Amino acid sequence: MGLFGALSAGVAGLLTQGENMSVISDNLANVNTIGYKTNRALFKQLVTSSGVSGTSFNAGGVGTNIQRAQASQGALQSTQSSTDLALSGNGFFTITDTSAITSDTAYFYTRAGAFVENNAGFLVTPNGNYLQGWQTDSEGNIQNIQDVESVELQSVSSSASPTSTLDIGANLTSTELIHSYDTTGTLATDIAAIVADPTTADFVTDARLFDSQGAARDVSIAFTKRANNFWDWVLYTDGSNIVNGSAGTNNQIGSGTLRFNADGSLKYATGTSVSADWEGGVANGDITMNFGDYTGGPLFDTLPAGLQFGDDVLDLSIDANDANAPATTLGNYAIASLGANTLQLTEPDGSVFTATVPTSAANRSIDFGNGITLTVSSNWVTPGAGAIGTATISGTTAALDLGRGTDGIVQFASAFNTSFITQDGFGSGTLSAVTVDEEGYVIGNFTNGEAKKLWKLAISVFQDPASMEVVSNNMLRETDASGRPLYKEAGVGGTANIVSGSLESSTVDISGEFSKMIVSQRAFQASSSIITTADQMLNELLQIR
Repeated sequence: MGLFGALSAGVAGLLTQGENMSVISDNLANVNTIGYKTNRALFKQLVTSSGVSGTSFNAGGVGTNIQRAQASQGALQSTQSSTDLALSGNGFFTITDTSAITSDTAYFYTRAGAFVENNAGFLVTPNGNYLQGWQTDSEGNIQNIQDVESVELQSVSSSASPTSTLDIGANLTSTELIHSYDTTGTLATDIAAIVADPTTADFVTDARLFDSQGAARDVSIAFTKRANNFWDWVLYTDGSNIVNGSAGTNNQIGSGTLRFNADGSLKYATGTSVSADWEGGVANGDITMNFGDYTGGPLFDTLPAGLQFGDDVLDLSIDANDANAPATTLGNYAIASLGANTLQLTEPDGSVFTATVPTSAANRSIDFGNGITLTVSSNWVTPGAGAIGTATISGTTAALDLGRGTDGIVQFASAFNTSFITQDGFGSGTLSAVTVDEEGYVIGNFTNGEAKKLWKLAISVFQDPASMEVVSNNMLRETDASGRPLYKEAGVGGTANIVSGSLESSTVDISGEFSKMIVSQRAFQASSSIITTADQMLNELLQIR
């Protein structure tokens, strides 16, 4: 009979509106819950077989489906903790109930990223579940992408790294007088005298390097002006830093020259590869002195036909004691004798350099001090005739056109000044702070100034996140309907970016929930009226005699 159907429909209305009120109350209770997604009750009509027969109608009532909007994005709120993490986009943080992954480990997923470091160094949720990611090397390369691990920071440290490059920026005063070298000795003797007493140098600047065990090694660089646009430099340190050195006595590590253009920019530098024999059983310090980009160093534009570098390019009869002997050309360079075993090299721009040829009857290498060396063959005697030898160029046979020549050492008329000295080494350090970037890299900042990528967080993506099972403590669990999780890197292929120092707010709209509450209350009241009215009608029916 229709009255019983109406009575059943009223009861169904009470049940569904009660369930709807339960959903609304759950939403309102979680208005401040991190990562909470609003649930909603969707009503569906229930139809009995007699209700569709066409001959009579019997009410079927109403039922509900609960929709969980797990894929919706909540607003991001800034916090003061760098390990508070929010997801902007698709995906979930991956967490486990144990730190060591075993066959019994339970996996959960969450949008609530309020992580902290526990007493064992693991990043965990407030209820103690472990955040998962991939361990990386310092360059950020994932070491084992097949398996995730619990993110752990306590055992992380920064090992020492030796200095391999020393970058120097400074101004060498162009108006400085040419240094008074002792012309009765050799250049090496003059440089050694400057190392012994650096106060005689034109300019000195200091730097701190690190050896292979992370110990600091203090060094100094002295500069002296040999000629216009031409400077000598020498790197030295206290003898206590060098094998067989003596404390309080300076020891030379390396030396070279700097050539400048007429506009004060750096033309090229020599001797830039140095090796320090550090004491204390550590490895030698192989260091590149970077004085900045060159505008263009020594260059052979042309060579005699058919010849290559390393060939005997000069077959001359030059009287080494005859200053009037004609010059010869080596490509676009000119070589002439100045007498007394001295050869002069003239560069294409007119710069001249000299070198003295030893008198011994052997192959002799002479250095003109501008990046060009000349190997004089043993059959060239002084005085005498024969092939002078093979010409080589230090470092390269091409133009050193690497830049403007003003990003490091320069030579201007202003005062001596060190603009920067940087090096790439560091001592060992301990972890002092942690940050997380938008790609999910957990970056450790160490007491030695190093910043190193330690982990990359794994973001889990599901085919149907709305079908995931909701469990306590802001966690979700996979189901057959949701599908298996796919671990992805943040920001790749539509996966969420990570925002450090933020948390994702609940998606609950209070005003909307109150509006739904009023409607639900009225519907509940209407369903109760259906029951009351049907009961009265049934009572009237029972009174018929």
